[in-house]
Amino acid sequence: MKIQNLIINTSFFSLLTSSAFLNAAEQVGAMTLQQLCEPLPIQASSQQIQAREQCTQQIGPKQIANYFTDIYQKTAGKLSLQYLDNSKLELQDFVEDDPERYQVFSLWGCDASKRYCVIYKAGWERWRYLLVDRKSKITTELTGYPVFSPDSQLVFEYLDSRISETFSRNIIKLYRLTAAEPKLLLSDNGADFGVQSAKWLSATTLEAKLQHFAANDFSRYIEAGAMQLVVNGDEVKMTVEKAAKQ
Repeated sequence: MKIQNLIINTSFFSLLTSSAFLNAAEQVGAMTLQQLCEPLPIQASSQQIQAREQCTQQIGPKQIANYFTDIYQKTAGKLSLQYLDNSKLELQDFVEDDPERYQVFSLWGCDASKRYCVIYKAGWERWRYLLVDRKSKITTELTGYPVFSPDSQLVFEYLDSRISETFSRNIIKLYRLTAAEPKLLLSDNGADFGVQSAKWLSATTLEAKLQHFAANDFSRYIEAGAMQLVVNGDEVKMTVEKAAKQ
């Protein structure tokens, strides 16, 4: 399965209307596909899925590339991301019909300060997010979707992949971004619910919508409630409010 199909099957984002698209002048905080492409409802229609595909594959990446053109370029399959000392990280696509080596890179977005950028690495039926610190030059590999806090101090990683061919677990992690590698503050990968979408309410408070399998139908998700994370220093308080059973 090539990257075109992979994004359709695994991302949680849909196309915003043209009036809702963020312009560079209006952008506040991080600039990633999560700001450009709204989360889908838990039970999405085929039209909504098609709109998501258009946003995540065409309109969103093009707008991100234009917004970060001062630090990011991609030509003839070669990605270049500039570090803060003006040296460069360079990554090369490999699109030959070879499952072991196939890889395609693209800029997924950056935090508000542009110190931290995320490169999406798509392989053959697999993917990763490369969190790049443009100051320290440290690259951290993530599996789930990263969401930067407004002050660029924290990043939340999530993925509900219990029915994926590639993974069999949830990913719920919270990191503090430091001068060295990101510091893991929270990891809760239980299988009783998954995060469907997440957003920061403030620099220290994150809110997420939760989903679960429908009764007697493990191919369909239903709403499972909400989760809130409140960060105080390196302590994280998690509160889960479950929805009524459907």
